[in-house]
Amino acid sequence: MKKQSQFNIELNQMLDEAFENSKKKVDPKEYKKYDDILSSHQELARFYRKELRYLKKKNSQEIVSVTYTKGGETMFHRGYYCPSLVHTYIVEGTKRGKLLKRFSKKYSFKYGFDKLGKLIYVQNNDEFEQFKGSQFQEFITYDKNIEIGISVRPDNSICMITRCEYEDGKLLKYERSDFEMPEVYIEEYSYNDNQLVGVETASYTPSICLYNRQKYAVRQNSNGEIVYLRGGFLFNGKWQNDEYIFD
Repeated sequence: MKKQSQFNIELNQMLDEAFENSKKKVDPKEYKKYDDILSSHQELARFYRKELRYLKKKNSQEIVSVTYTKGGETMFHRGYYCPSLVHTYIVEGTKRGKLLKRFSKKYSFKYGFDKLGKLIYVQNNDEFEQFKGSQFQEFITYDKNIEIGISVRPDNSICMITRCEYEDGKLLKYERSDFEMPEVYIEEYSYNDNQLVGVETASYTPSICLYNRQKYAVRQNSNGEIVYLRGGFLFNGKWQNDEYIFD
């Protein structure tokens, strides 16, 4: 079995190889699924752009508690409360950050919750030098088992849409479309007797046809923390079958 450091080295190598392969001629039909997801998220963005004033007002009225965190900029979406269950395990150098016990002007993210404890608002503090000028607010809506996140820049442009699908509190699918790249990212989860046993991820950048998929068998400890992954990238038509353990 391989430790996390070896996992990170091999991950970087695979990403480099995936980029080189993306320059080769590919069948556009392979990407239709992800083009369709991007299109559906763009349609959501057009809808919510017309509803932004109402959405902001409703959101501000429903916030009953606020939490602040430090760090988490490497999560790419939502910091500490990023929906992904596996991001910190399969992407090198990513951390969720930590909850602050009290308010600090040097906070990284601000989170607002409604009376049911649901996360409905996210604001980043634009403190990270490498992401200066990327400030946003995210407004989160719920409809039965579906969660939609609408990320908005200070100029009211919608820069990202996310969609999460749940069943009995378990995350089944996490979709994210970044309109500024643009890029589509997906995670799909499988369970056995309410235990997480597998995940498949995919990312697609249409402008350069960069596409990669990863699939892992998952094992958790009694605290629900991931301690074992087996799998890897789909490369040249074959899935990797490496094993990784996490302390």
